[in-house]
Amino acid sequence: MTQNIGIERKLTTILSADAANYTGRMARDEVATVKALRQARTHIDTIIQQRGGRIANTSGDGLIAEFPSVVEAVGAAVAIQRKLNAETDGLPFRIGLHLGDVIVEGPDLLGDGVNLAARLQEIAPEGGIFASKQVIDHAQGRLAAEFRALNPTTLKHLPPGIAVYAVIADGVKHAVGLEEVAPQTARAKAHVASEPLEQTADTEADSMLLSRYVWYRKHALIVGGGLVALDIMTGVGTFWSVWPCAVLAYVVYLKRRRVPKHLLSETGM
Repeated sequence: MTQNIGIERKLTTILSADAANYTGRMARDEVATVKALRQARTHIDTIIQQRGGRIANTSGDGLIAEFPSVVEAVGAAVAIQRKLNAETDGLPFRIGLHLGDVIVEGPDLLGDGVNLAARLQEIAPEGGIFASKQVIDHAQGRLAAEFRALNPTTLKHLPPGIAVYAVIADGVKHAVGLEEVAPQTARAKAHVASEPLEQTADTEADSMLLSRYVWYRKHALIVGGGLVALDIMTGVGTFWSVWPCAVLAYVVYLKRRRVPKHLLSETGM
């Protein structure tokens, strides 16, 4: 039998929080988005500390926190969403909660328990909270919140048929038609039938395409403007800059075509 020497495990309640549409907002206004993230993190960090939690992992616009109490973890999630959702033009977050076994690696938490909380966060609505059955079993009836069962869901890299619950409370947003939440595989097939294929791509990949398009457009304008200025300054009169500018415009057009339409709409492009 293999012994996991040096591996520390523990049972804890994991809270996974991540900013919604962070990349899209950064593409529109980097400074305002960073300020909104700082403000949101100030609220989140304060509430987690007040509820007896600890921030374990951080990554850009997301974080993983742990709580010794399931009830306090749910209470913290509700308090966070109430605070963030009440702000005008604030940065919305998604939150996932799970009670499970984790591996302790210094200050960080690793393992399937963390992964499950993160996957629940990914499918939660903006400003909303999704939780696992393990959380509901301990928190049911102990908070001024409703726990609504959704259809069993298939989460990325995790076993199929995981029970998912939406946390319903004042100030916490939730999706319309919660009973229609289905496994990702089924939802993907439905999207293929009703939307362009480009809109069914992975969120991170979509965001990367948007960032690349914004980068190419910005630099094409700079280079194109420089070429036109050089053309005018030389005074040759052949308007040679038209051709390289046309090539730059075509490259930008190709990059734009690869960005899903819903992201272009959200960013006003």
